[in-house]
Amino acid sequence: MFEPMRPDERRPFRDRVETAFERWARWIVRHRTVVLAGSLLLVGGLVSRLPELEVDVSDKGFLHASDPVRIAYDKFTRQFGGDATVLLALETDDVFDLEFLARLKRLHEALEEVPQVEDVTSIVNARNTYGRGDELVVEDLLEEWPRTDADLTRLRERVFANPLFRNSLVSNDARVTTLVIQLDRYSSLERVQDELAGFEETSDEVEFLTEEEELRIAKAILALTAEHAAPGFRIRHTGGPILEFWIFSRMQRDILVSVASSILLIALLLLILFRRISGVVLPLTVVILALLCAGGSMAASGVPITLPIQVLPSFLLAVGVCGAVHLLVLVYREIDAGAGREDAIAAAMHHSGLPVAMAGLTTAAGLVSFAGSPLAPVSHFGIFGPLGVLFTLVFILGPLPALLASVPLRRRRTRAPGGSASLSDRVLSGFGHAAQRYPKTIVAVTGALLAVAALGTTKLAFSHHPLKWLPEGSAVREDTYFINEALGGALDLEILLETPGIENGFQDPEVLARMDALRAEILALDVNGVIAANSISLADILKETHQALNENRAEYYRVPEDPRLVAQELLLFENSGSDDLEDFVDSRFSMASFQLRIPWLDAIETVPFMNKVEQLLRDRLGDRVRITLTGGTVIFSRTFAAVIQSMAQSYALALLIITPLMILLLGTLRGGLLSMVPNLTPILLTLGLMGWFGFDLDFSTMMIGAIVLGIAVDDTIHFMHVFQRNYRACGDPREAVARTLETTGRAILFTSIVLCIGFSGFALSPMKNLFNTGVLTCFAIAAAFLADVLLAPALMILLLPTRSASSTQSDSVAQRLVSPGRRLSR
Repeated sequence: MFEPMRPDERRPFRDRVETAFERWARWIVRHRTVVLAGSLLLVGGLVSRLPELEVDVSDKGFLHASDPVRIAYDKFTRQFGGDATVLLALETDDVFDLEFLARLKRLHEALEEVPQVEDVTSIVNARNTYGRGDELVVEDLLEEWPRTDADLTRLRERVFANPLFRNSLVSNDARVTTLVIQLDRYSSLERVQDELAGFEETSDEVEFLTEEEELRIAKAILALTAEHAAPGFRIRHTGGPILEFWIFSRMQRDILVSVASSILLIALLLLILFRRISGVVLPLTVVILALLCAGGSMAASGVPITLPIQVLPSFLLAVGVCGAVHLLVLVYREIDAGAGREDAIAAAMHHSGLPVAMAGLTTAAGLVSFAGSPLAPVSHFGIFGPLGVLFTLVFILGPLPALLASVPLRRRRTRAPGGSASLSDRVLSGFGHAAQRYPKTIVAVTGALLAVAALGTTKLAFSHHPLKWLPEGSAVREDTYFINEALGGALDLEILLETPGIENGFQDPEVLARMDALRAEILALDVNGVIAANSISLADILKETHQALNENRAEYYRVPEDPRLVAQELLLFENSGSDDLEDFVDSRFSMASFQLRIPWLDAIETVPFMNKVEQLLRDRLGDRVRITLTGGTVIFSRTFAAVIQSMAQSYALALLIITPLMILLLGTLRGGLLSMVPNLTPILLTLGLMGWFGFDLDFSTMMIGAIVLGIAVDDTIHFMHVFQRNYRACGDPREAVARTLETTGRAILFTSIVLCIGFSGFALSPMKNLFNTGVLTCFAIAAAFLADVLLAPALMILLLPTRSASSTQSDSVAQRLVSPGRRLSR
């Protein structure tokens, strides 16, 4: 025998959930000490991990450790040192000047003393290979310091006679010379290198140079060069470590400014809205605590702060305050209407607990769509963004009611009936009247705007160009462009060549001759304006050695055809005292490096060039040599491809997760699908705006759609939830719209303003990627607000019939009173 179903069990599922929130609120009020103590323990445990939180703005940090491009990069780094280099370009009237060379030497020697600098190469110590009788001499280019004009003339001739020096060591007009600083490949924190390992690969257990160490070295280099700079001795900087240092410095400032400005502006708005100290302090307290917990979780998991995650603090602050506002508005309204503290909190949780929870879950769902991204920082955002949202949700539905039950809450006199309405009420009333009178016009205008936006999306351009993130006129940006122009390139493309299973594969004259021929072919390539400035490989070292051992005669600047002669000459070079060989081949001669210097451009511009280079290598070297392109250039290319993949994945997954949640909340398939129209409208409008006004779809802006979808759903949930209740009660969609905007509209308006404030701080950033993110997100939030107060009401009025209230016409909150005999005040 089954027990008869109790009345509570016969109510719709949603009503039972609302009642559960009411009971939960009463339990919290009665056990507030336990709730607050438990919350403090959680916060204390996670906040204690915050000192471990690190920052990573490196190029390889874009990729997961398991990404094949990252694996290849690490393999290359272990053997050949990677591309953790700083390139200095020294500008003067004439490089071949005694005073200039003396200054250069002092700078060179000072840089060699910077901790964790492995090697410094300039005209002072560039490799000079020549023969003297039967002896092979490999010495520094300025082993004998020039003292006269005749010495300088001979030096000039020697430099320009070497094809490896032109557009690499010295510009063609002799006004610019370079100084290349190679950083240690391994961290000094856990160095376990075996000094006797020779050229052998180091164990995978050795930790590479950390981001913190790299930034510290870049800072030391910038400080040192500032001391040496002088008129006629201008020093320009570029390279991954320098760019990362500038981005890191800007990021620190932007996070501080955006979070501080958001807190101040949100506090002011809360004060205006509630006119209570508790209305300012309580929501900010619980949200900041949730934010600290999210940061502590990242630190405990070893996940660093990256470029996408830097927007997370302001985002969580805004989203959390929005959720708290929906509860506080009702709590204070009930208190002002004469309700007791427990009843007021329970009433607010009964009315808004479910939509607040669903809003948090849909926001988390919008962010979790990034978790599967091939870009590591985006993937981390997709994990810790939702976790942060869940922390804010837990703190809003737990500690916030407990704090409300613990602090003094005075009853405030309400506005007398018939009194003048506030500005926000008049604005919302105007939107309501417009939706009631012109629903067809609103839908038609929206449709036209969406058509224009759809056309704009065809103009979207993908991009990945970290230099363009920096403000115009910034030193590293201008210096890099200068080096691109003066020397033909500022970025290295590294090519890893392997002869698997074949020892001494790179002592084969045929392979080396093909590598030499490839140099000429690659330097002659012009792919959409991308041209390599220079290249160097093992073949070039061998050609220099062969020429030197044959009386320095020009006709011997070639790869010898006899394999025994190749082996002998390379052995002679190795025994000459130079360690340059290890930069281009391993000890077994089965792994070699082929280096290209190319312009630092947008990844979309360099991809076709790299594809052509790779195809040339495969065609010329055949199946005997395995070819892997690597280095910062390839990482940028991989990041560019992953941007497109991540965008498609995140948008699709966000829709697949959020749509069923909306259907579940609203109880019907039709209602859930219809509610997605005002949620998707701001995304399409934003993408259209980007296309029409030339905003790049890059690493930062591609995330806007899924983020906005997650937060736009929040207000749609609150609107549709209350609208349904009012429509069931009155049966008239126009009247239901008016009632909804009168009660929930003010909170929707306020939360939209808070969200805009949360992202507006980034619009003040000099970093272009953050500026674009701030401006576009604010636009999308504003569009989402208008969609919720104009488009959604218009759709409801057009699609829902006017009918008499059903037998269950009383809305669930009004019918289920938290205090018997008392209705929730509106």
